[in-house]
Amino acid sequence: MFKMERKRRIKEIIFDRKQIDVATLSKLLNVTDATIRNDFEELEQEGYITRYHGGATLNSISTQEDEVNSALTGNVVTYDKNKEEIGIIASNLIDEKEWIFLGPGSTSYYIAKALMSRNNMKVFTNNLLVSNILSNNSTIQIHFLGGRIDNQGLYTIPNDIVKDLNNIYLSKSFFSVDGVDLDAGYTLSDIYVLDIIKAISSRCEETIIAVDSSKFGHRAFMKLGDLDFAQSVIMNDNVSTEYKQYYLEHGICVYTSYDLKPLTF
Repeated sequence: MFKMERKRRIKEIIFDRKQIDVATLSKLLNVTDATIRNDFEELEQEGYITRYHGGATLNSISTQEDEVNSALTGNVVTYDKNKEEIGIIASNLIDEKEWIFLGPGSTSYYIAKALMSRNNMKVFTNNLLVSNILSNNSTIQIHFLGGRIDNQGLYTIPNDIVKDLNNIYLSKSFFSVDGVDLDAGYTLSDIYVLDIIKAISSRCEETIIAVDSSKFGHRAFMKLGDLDFAQSVIMNDNVSTEYKQYYLEHGICVYTSYDLKPLTF
């Protein structure tokens, strides 16, 4: 990772977390503590952060910028370590120049954030947060699925999704759900999201469910499908073993860590 890109990523992380220590940041970016301290020194000179022993905090002026951005989007994405991990895993499953779909929700937002450091990505989405963040990378091609806007979820609901998807073929699609249960399967609270997932899945080679550990053991209002609905799943490693066993027995590829090795027992 080049210095310019590393500093951009550091700004992004501190922007979300408000403060972070040197050791944690060096592990996230796979660089030495000394490198992070040097970057902190430059960022402090720029007025972006204030250093303290072993870490740094976001300056108040940057916090004000955060509030402005939140007002513009009408939404505040609360930092979630588990979703950030899933976003990083997902980004490493995506190859350059293959068309992928990022669905509604904050999990796709974290995937988009992880893709910001990549080049020549091709992203189809109906997620306003995804479009907003990826538009800052000129090498990423974005195709936006139109329709009326769901103001709460910040995604579009197509008027005729079958027509919109005519002659469109995707390599991978990434979706999250509201509940994961061995008996109930994948469940959602929003019928429009359910319809979008089903329609997009029929147009892509591989559907990937990216879901954090907080959703396991819960049921939402409507069933999307059984746990074998998607060919692959991205989840945190602290999910109960019974779910991992189910996926293994049903031939579903599971990714749980940054090294992207399929789950084995």
